[in-house]
Amino acid sequence: MAVVVVAGGLGDLGRPITDALFESGKYEVYIMSRKIVDNNLNSERISPLTGKGYLPIIQTDYSSEDSLAEQLIAKNANVVICAFPMDSDSVCDAQLRLIRAADKCLCVRRFVPSEFNVEYNVGDDVLPYPEKRFHLTARQELAKTSMLEYAYIYPGMFMDYFGMPQVASSLRPLCFCVDPASGQAVLPGDGEGRMSMTFTTDAARYVVLALELDKWPRIMTTVTSTVSMNDLVRLYEKSLGRKLQVRYQPVEKLLKHDTIDLPINVTIAKDYPDRFPQGIRGIVADLEAAVALGGYDLGKLGEHLDLVKAFEGKAPAPKRIEDLIEEAWKPVSIQ
Repeated sequence: MAVVVVAGGLGDLGRPITDALFESGKYEVYIMSRKIVDNNLNSERISPLTGKGYLPIIQTDYSSEDSLAEQLIAKNANVVICAFPMDSDSVCDAQLRLIRAADKCLCVRRFVPSEFNVEYNVGDDVLPYPEKRFHLTARQELAKTSMLEYAYIYPGMFMDYFGMPQVASSLRPLCFCVDPASGQAVLPGDGEGRMSMTFTTDAARYVVLALELDKWPRIMTTVTSTVSMNDLVRLYEKSLGRKLQVRYQPVEKLLKHDTIDLPINVTIAKDYPDRFPQGIRGIVADLEAAVALGGYDLGKLGEHLDLVKAFEGKAPAPKRIEDLIEEAWKPVSIQ
């Protein structure tokens, strides 16, 4: 058993990880948060380590390395999991301070950085994603540490996006490649690019299971499905019982953000104007270009540990993409 601190543990991915930790019943779990939370979120928990009650929220602004270290030491933290959305310099700096703080603490043995996607240490010819610089900066900081065992955990794309809004998810809405409600699909390249993916709750469960390993390899994956975008369309068509209008976008146009917008993303951009200051089109175009270029096919990874195989039979069967689409888009679901 151990004390685990989840930084950003109330966020889109942090919340499922925190929930999975609590559900395991094996860890004393703390949530680092900038938010001022209400009493319901900070209600007393019983520690499986001591049998005593404790409050799980650690209020912090991540501005002081020394203050972070003091907070980790005060809780006798053994593992720190960072679940920040790595989309700005300020968030990147907060993770760097957290890494340095954790390395100062003799009690902290393990650190999981906010990687939770795909391999970032590749060129733009594979992953044309400007924000990967934040992840690479964190890797450089982790390489300087002297005390920490750390690992990168890759789920690939979060499968939730292909079931929204029919399937409940902690993630905020965004649409890639297929807009089933409008009957349209716009695929990158020739549509044969493959995407590895995991549902958020499954990814969170495998992150927690990884804590049971005696030794961490540098890279671990939680991938439960990998399909081409053409195959993805066929799965939708099978569940919907009708054909989609399918168009293809050249990678060259995607890289220039000269793209066809799916109707649902136009609506999302209007409904969440402050969420995409850099533009929803650029986010979607960069990701879809990466799919066509092979950046999301984790079957091409080198040496790594497949957590799904490692814990087969020891964990509930994970959700597969064909099951998710059938659950979300079979005709009875269409209003």
